[in-house]
Parts: sequence; structure tokens; C-alpha cells
Amino acid sequence: MEERVIRLETAVDRHESQISKLFGRVEDTNKAIQKINTNMLQIKWSVYGAIAFYIITQIGIIEALRVAV
Repeated sequence: MEERVIRLETAVDRHESQISKLFGRVEDTNKAIQKINTNMLQIKWSVYGAIAFYIITQIGIIEALRVAV
């Protein structure tokens, strides 16, 4: 009986360390996803800026303002 309890305690300790490692990986994954999200937003706003710059240079700033209003 004592041997079974010792094996269970060992298994619980091993599982506890594995769970803590997994939570650490989840944190790292969340940080990586946040960085990817930030990069995607930067790309999106860069594209918007490039489109606005193209429109302004092609039709002129005064005409662009007339179209926008």
C-alpha cells in the first residue's frame, strides 16, 4: 500500500512540473501571437497610407479633399 502511495506522489509531482512547463509555453505563445498581431496592424496601416498617398499624388490634394467631403 505504501509503495502505491509513493508512486502516486511521484506521478503527481511529475505532472505538476509538466503542467507548469505547459503554462510557460502558453505564455510564450501568447506573447508571440501578440507580436504577430502588432505586425499585422502595422502592415494594414502602411497599406492604407500607401493607398492614400497614391490617391493624393494622382488626383492632387485639393481634389482628394473634395472627394472625401
